[in-house]
Amino acid sequence: MSGGALQFRPDVKFVRASEITPELLAGEGIRGLILDLDNTLTRWEESKAAPFAPQWVKSLRDAGIRMVILSNGLRDKQDTVSRALELPLVRALLPKPFAAGFVKALEVLELPREEVAMVGDIVMTDIWGANRLGIRTMLVDPLSPRDFPGTKLWRALEVIFRLRRPSGRKRSR
Repeated sequence: MSGGALQFRPDVKFVRASEITPELLAGEGIRGLILDLDNTLTRWEESKAAPFAPQWVKSLRDAGIRMVILSNGLRDKQDTVSRALELPLVRALLPKPFAAGFVKALEVLELPREEVAMVGDIVMTDIWGANRLGIRTMLVDPLSPRDFPGTKLWRALEVIFRLRRPSGRKRSR
């Protein structure tokens, strides 16, 4: 697979974000996470955090992992979940996959990109955007089969081009 095509593949894949443990992150030298919201921390059709999210975020925070939410979702939902999980929120003028939001998230985390990973459920926004900036990527299965209508095109491309498979690349720390 060409280097360009690898930009669309995650470094690793999980069923749920809750599988990403402090121990796993420490072993990879990851000290910060950029977190997607819709279908990663919440079901798309709900305006509250998924049941696993509060305890998962607490376990990461207790281990010293810095986190920020970067979302293209609805503003009210972003605010509600950000407050509930006590996480900073980045709103960029241009949404993912454009670089501005990821750059702002790195500034909030105050960490070099080599020590940060993006956790999200959509290859064409979360994974591609982070990969283009050299940020490690962790793809999760969506929490809900429901999506924003425009996301259905991204999901179709993920299936056609088999983009949800991990790239297998190892990134230097």
